[in-house]
Amino acid sequence: MISNKKETVIISIYCLMIALLVLLFTTKNSPLYPFNDWCDANAFFTVGKGIFNGKVPYKDLFEQKGPLLYLIYGIGYLISHRTFLGVFIIEVIIFGGGLYYLFKTLRLFLSKKSAIIILPIFSSILCTCKSFVHGGSAEELTILCFFITLYYFFKHFKLKELNTKEMLFNGIVAGMILLIKYTLLGFWIAFTLSIFIDFMMKKKYKDAIVYPLYLLLGMVIPFTIALIYFLINGGVKAFINNYFIVNITAYSTKTYGIIDKIQKLVAGFIGTLSKNVIMIPLFISIIIFIPFLKLPTRAKWLLLLIIMVTIFGVFYGLKFYPYYLLFILFFSSIAYLVIFSIVDKYIVKLSSFTYLLILSIVMLGSLANSYYNANYKQYRFVKKSDLYQYELADIINSYPNPSLVNMGHLDCGLYTTTGLVPTTYFFQRHNIPYANFKDNLDEFANYIKNKTTTHIIYHTRMDEDELQKKEPLLFENYQLIAKAYHKYEGKPFIAYLFQIKL
Repeated sequence: MISNKKETVIISIYCLMIALLVLLFTTKNSPLYPFNDWCDANAFFTVGKGIFNGKVPYKDLFEQKGPLLYLIYGIGYLISHRTFLGVFIIEVIIFGGGLYYLFKTLRLFLSKKSAIIILPIFSSILCTCKSFVHGGSAEELTILCFFITLYYFFKHFKLKELNTKEMLFNGIVAGMILLIKYTLLGFWIAFTLSIFIDFMMKKKYKDAIVYPLYLLLGMVIPFTIALIYFLINGGVKAFINNYFIVNITAYSTKTYGIIDKIQKLVAGFIGTLSKNVIMIPLFISIIIFIPFLKLPTRAKWLLLLIIMVTIFGVFYGLKFYPYYLLFILFFSSIAYLVIFSIVDKYIVKLSSFTYLLILSIVMLGSLANSYYNANYKQYRFVKKSDLYQYELADIINSYPNPSLVNMGHLDCGLYTTTGLVPTTYFFQRHNIPYANFKDNLDEFANYIKNKTTTHIIYHTRMDEDELQKKEPLLFENYQLIAKAYHKYEGKPFIAYLFQIKL
């Protein structure tokens, strides 16, 4: 265990250093990259910016992730208005905090020397897997919350039963997840169920009832704070509707029976995992070696239950975006725990010189992997001046009192590079089938008809003739003043910039 304050400080600095060095090479929010062009990150940044410019999420700007995620990006905006530097700083802090709690978890089973070696290996492999994508995903930003609760799960079964204050604390953590991305809550539901089952098997029936209530109480605390904010700003109805109801109802186009759904879920999970080749043996080793963990038998079964429920919760909607898997891949840390338990007794006996030499090699190898195998490493060498987001931002900002709406696709980054706050409720095109949610595109038609904004950025794969056939009124009310050919996630796109006709 972490024994004293001095050691805690040293380990914390070490974790932050690993997070900084690995993320410096792997996330597009890093200053080594010219810009993070990921549509999700830009949408989060746009809403976060809106919060600190008088906009209320869901009420004034339509979006569908959790309000805490927008607040995180909003704080990043306060640090740097038109870049992701502030988000990068927060990213490093959160990732470093996750590594700190992973270290505490490892120390329940392994020596300090082994735990220290594992951290850079785990970080480098995780951040270069295909599911890490661009950087700054909701899944990535939950890493601290995940490892806090994983630590308390192992502590309960390995060291000492949790007390009610610790259960309350984990409830607050779960409440934060509820306000970031509630589909990840399966992990905390299964964690709570595990504590309940453990107490029931010990015939501690009172604790079996009380402990889940403490976790629920903890969840209520951050959720209540959010409700107060929305109540003050008149946004409670929009918050509940957009974040919960629309998310649950609008995306599904088919109804499946439970057996069929499970089959598709398992197939989709395996398919997504197969794209992360290096994670396959790690994930398989978790299942194989869990029986060898020094834990009570019921704890091993409950750990498997937690993993399965988490997978089910993440993929229940039968959407298999690569970054969905990242949260589940946090479990790969267990594989390192098991593997190093075999060699831990030898690592402990190493001389200081030999150990430092091995640690140095591990650190250099991890950094080399982070540098050479980052998903978008080629993007580091692109200049800002070569990006259409900056080229078109200069054009837009040269217009007196410009306003902008992003059509055709999710947020392409022009709100970020221009520094503009959206003046329209729908500020981007969402990936919701029109038949399920007509408001988005119908309002876009009204924006074009009423000339609501001075500029429109239309991000699409259509050529100009196709676009004109689809949106004739757009060409009548607006003038096409610039277009940029580019690739996004390996696919060719065209960004058309329109300016209002006076």
